[in-house]
Amino acid sequence: MAKPVSITVSHELGREGAVARLRDGIDRVRDRLGLVKMQLVEERWEGDTLHFGVAALGCTVRGRLDVEQTLVRVEMMLPWVLAMFAEKLKIGVEKQGQILLEKPRA
Repeated sequence: MAKPVSITVSHELGREGAVARLRDGIDRVRDRLGLVKMQLVEERWEGDTLHFGVAALGCTVRGRLDVEQTLVRVEMMLPWVLAMFAEKLKIGVEKQGQILLEKPRA
């Protein structure tokens, strides 16, 4: 049974700042995915929304990342094979999102 996963990460960058930070940080995300045997197979921006696909354990998970003024929302559907990893995935995405969207120190 597929499992829906929804993750939100708050930020103080504004919509444009958060989009810029995410676009600039996508290579770091790609590198980190490779460390855990995952691969970014789709990356398509439509305005403030990133449509993505990540391959892991023979499955491709597709989802979307919507950037709003004070938060980023990630929505995806995990196939049953990956559903048991949902909580670990959620924690990892939240942590990496916070790192990418951390407000620069003055």
